[in-house]
Amino acid sequence: MNKYIIGLVFFVLLSCSKKEEEEKLFSLLPSSQTGIDFRNDLVSTEEMNILEYLYFYNGGGVAVGDINNDGLVDIYFTSNQGENKLYLNKGEFQFEDITQSASVTGDGGWSTGVTMADVNGDGLLDIYVCQVGDYKGLSGRNKLYINNGDLTFTESAAAYGIDFMGFSTHALFFDYDQDGDLDLYLLNHSIKKPEVFTHADTKFNNQDEKGGDKLFKSLIAQGELKMEEVTSEAGILSSSLGFGLGVGIGDVNGDGWIDIYVSNDFTEDDYLYVNQADGTFKESLKEYISSTSRYSMGNDINDINNDGLPDIFTTDMLPEDPTIWMKSIGEDKQEVYDIKKKFGYGDQYVRNHLQLNQGNQRFAEIGLLTNTFATDWSWSPLIFDMDNDGYKDIHITNGIVKRPNDLDFVQYSQSPNPNLTEEEVSNRLIELLPTMKLSNYTFRNGGDLDFESISTKWGLDQVSYSSGSAYADLNNDGALDLIINNINDQAFIYQNKSKEILGNNFIQIDLKSDQNNSFGIGAEVTIYAEGDKFHQMLSTSRGFQSGSSTTLTFGLGKKEKVDSVLVRWNALDLEIFYENTINKRYLLKKGEGKAYVPRILEKENVFTVVDLGIDWTHKENLEFDDMRREYLIPRKYSTEGPALAVGDVNNDGLEDFYLGGAKGQASVLYLQQTNGTFAPQENPVFEMLSPGEDVVAEFVDLNADGFLDLYVGSGGNEHPKGHLYNFDRLYLNDGKGNLKFSPNSLSPLGENTSSIAIHDVNRDGTLDIFVTAAVETGNYGAKPYSYLLINDGKGNFKDETRKYFGDSFHPGMLQKGAWIDLDGDQQKELVLIGEWTAVQVYKQNQKGTFEQIIIDEKAGLFNAVSSFENKGEEIILLGNLGENSKLKASVEKPLWLYHHDFDSNEQEDPLIFHYMGELLVPFASRDDLIKQIPSVKKKHASYVEYAQIKKPEDLFDTNILKEASKYKVENLQSGLLIENKSGKYEFNPFPKEGQFAPIKDFYTWKKDGERHILSVGGFYGFRNDLGRVDAMPMAHFIYKDGQVYFQELRLDYNQIKGEYRTIRPLTIQGRLHLIAVRNNAKPVILKVN
Repeated sequence: MNKYIIGLVFFVLLSCSKKEEEEKLFSLLPSSQTGIDFRNDLVSTEEMNILEYLYFYNGGGVAVGDINNDGLVDIYFTSNQGENKLYLNKGEFQFEDITQSASVTGDGGWSTGVTMADVNGDGLLDIYVCQVGDYKGLSGRNKLYINNGDLTFTESAAAYGIDFMGFSTHALFFDYDQDGDLDLYLLNHSIKKPEVFTHADTKFNNQDEKGGDKLFKSLIAQGELKMEEVTSEAGILSSSLGFGLGVGIGDVNGDGWIDIYVSNDFTEDDYLYVNQADGTFKESLKEYISSTSRYSMGNDINDINNDGLPDIFTTDMLPEDPTIWMKSIGEDKQEVYDIKKKFGYGDQYVRNHLQLNQGNQRFAEIGLLTNTFATDWSWSPLIFDMDNDGYKDIHITNGIVKRPNDLDFVQYSQSPNPNLTEEEVSNRLIELLPTMKLSNYTFRNGGDLDFESISTKWGLDQVSYSSGSAYADLNNDGALDLIINNINDQAFIYQNKSKEILGNNFIQIDLKSDQNNSFGIGAEVTIYAEGDKFHQMLSTSRGFQSGSSTTLTFGLGKKEKVDSVLVRWNALDLEIFYENTINKRYLLKKGEGKAYVPRILEKENVFTVVDLGIDWTHKENLEFDDMRREYLIPRKYSTEGPALAVGDVNNDGLEDFYLGGAKGQASVLYLQQTNGTFAPQENPVFEMLSPGEDVVAEFVDLNADGFLDLYVGSGGNEHPKGHLYNFDRLYLNDGKGNLKFSPNSLSPLGENTSSIAIHDVNRDGTLDIFVTAAVETGNYGAKPYSYLLINDGKGNFKDETRKYFGDSFHPGMLQKGAWIDLDGDQQKELVLIGEWTAVQVYKQNQKGTFEQIIIDEKAGLFNAVSSFENKGEEIILLGNLGENSKLKASVEKPLWLYHHDFDSNEQEDPLIFHYMGELLVPFASRDDLIKQIPSVKKKHASYVEYAQIKKPEDLFDTNILKEASKYKVENLQSGLLIENKSGKYEFNPFPKEGQFAPIKDFYTWKKDGERHILSVGGFYGFRNDLGRVDAMPMAHFIYKDGQVYFQELRLDYNQIKGEYRTIRPLTIQGRLHLIAVRNNAKPVILKVN
């Protein structure tokens, strides 16, 4: 009996194991089955190694395509030190090595990128191979293998004028001028020392013949089988600043012309070339994109969210593993970052970037939000539907044999042993370079910008040093298989088994276009199926040094019908094809579809940006940097302005507004004229008090004379507590709009004010003020003093916080306060929100004092609070940090702040700990931590030692940590608090678009029975290792039945970009307008249509 039970258990376990194995979507096929035994083996020598050639370990590429038109996709691999290989697909995942007979070996050159395209327009795919030449004994030239149609090729690069000798990375064929033939973009890389950088503008006049990119125009349409270089006249940059590692194409602005994205390693910005439709390009990166990867490697362009717009993914080398991350080069030090900005370079961060196309000639970077930002030393990103569920997934190769970003290596290289010879130093440096194999990354797209890291679950977690990659349906089952070129290992051939496991439907499209572009490269295909659309552009160059198939595969999930297929062949030729059955492959020929003319549907914009001639611009005091005083502070508090107040100051029935300036800038009052324009009113007191920094303001009658007075809150985090220019100010109105400074009306407290909330607390008929404070100057993490000012009825205020709230009232680092009647008893409660604190609600009892009530215990990094009434209940709006940040928080894995004088130097230190995987590690780098707490260097003498920290107790003694003040954050989402039927509040997060950036303020209104919400935010002042967040400066939502729905703004991004602080309603000539103020910019005024 026991034997029977043991046997049964063994059988069950074995069955489970087999079932688990069978359910993996991808199966790595052995070379004994496929016949593909290609390896890219690299041998480092004294003459040629990573110190001699920085890109020694970049690896090779792979291109796929049907070279003999038999319906089966063939594979070509490049090798750096060996022979390239061409494998002919014989069916059923069996391949034959035909390299020698086909004459496509690469001639022993250092081969890099490879792509397939019909270069001469004969209907056969040719092969173009990039090589490195004229360097360190390498003599290779780029190869063009023209397909002879009999499984042989003729090398013809010289005949076509594209036998380039230099430092080529990759090539991309496309018809940029829409003359019907394929032109060539040649991606090259510089070999100059990357740590030495010059002004960014030198890219325009510094030509690098060997390392600069090139553009070649095909003359085939003119009857000549050759190409001519048109780099300069076409507007393509070709300087030594460029370290090109990735190139992709897409129509980024929807005009029907193909644009180019180039990934540049090191200091140089990436390039976005927008096609001008006249044979030239305009480099327009900064007009479309706000930040990029710093060490940009490969890229891919495809539609990630099925909105029909091309999105861009670039790879970098940020580790996910904290034990690697903590000993690797991270972001630029702040002073280096500042120098690069002065030199004209854009914002660059060491992480992958996912640029989501907003459709308004602007991209929102959401790599942090989608958690696709950290995949270690990454090369080839591919965006394709791996499980045919209708959503494109992301696969990323990574790995490098020797890791030159190791900080201990970098430290030693800067001061090597002086007793060693130059050769011994080189050998020692190479020995110090860490080696580590990691698995590649796979992210499953679940829709709604929700990505899951799924490599292990899908069977794609083999460790390797992987470089180039490509996808193709190798066995014609409708599922895309995966091919990867590895260093010092056999290539990976993964069979995709999703068809048999998941049973999702698909449709495959081949194209036949103009004679000289027979495969339709550059055409866009959109599938319409049961109310959804799926979009791709055909390009045979993707990822890193690689090229994918000319057959477009669209996953359909469980959809059973395709309504139509729209093909955009070029800017003018669009055709629609009908009656396409699912799970089949179709050849669509240009001229055989029905001509299609797109209808332009004019939608009424909810908002119109209006220019009222307001010439005042907020001018931030950028010379002061909070982080040079407090090394561990996560963000600036010196850029919280400008202040904004709206009200009828001069009693003429027209609303006016006040704009509060930064330190050293006079504020201004604008009075509305009868014609709807605004005129500034002179007030010498504003100039006199300009050394203070205005951050908040309100018009309110504080002395009960019937006229609106002005309260101005000061902040800036520059002056210490109690400093003269940190005092808030009260201006009393004489009834004619003249504001007179009243210096003795307010208690001289001098905190960094963050908001003011006005309410008649003691019910004496005059208004009192609750003032929130954001931070204690020079002591981030301490609880600043927020206070209640009671009005004596004449506009004089006294601090009576303790009387009403008690001695133990220390609400924390507050950002906003608001008085809201939460329970409908006609008595408003005080709602306080801030950083490292939960929503705090204080209710006034019968004695008139306040008691705290709990409505939500999850603390956040809150910036904004507002409310609106819905069916008799108050809905609370909360603006939080959002999810598009390196900082992550949940109930299970909170974000922690420890605040204590850890080194007994009479200065308290703020230490932020965050979870990376299952480890709770310091967010600060070792270098920054040592600046703040020098004693850390003794305990963690090397970066390797520092990387062993797995919990706070590994950094400081348990007893010391017990003495620290500890705060945790469990929620970073913006959203709503709604009271349920049982009287408890439930948090309902905004849609993903509402998590793109910090929300700093709200305004809500009703129109046609719908509740509209406009949020404003964004923030540039985070420390450099967090990076600026500006993906959604302004967002429009509609609230309905407990849910919030995102609405497209349809505004010119260049008119509304920036980091917002406050938004207020402003009535102009009887029409509702909204005025929103931006830091270091002009205010924006929107007319509500």
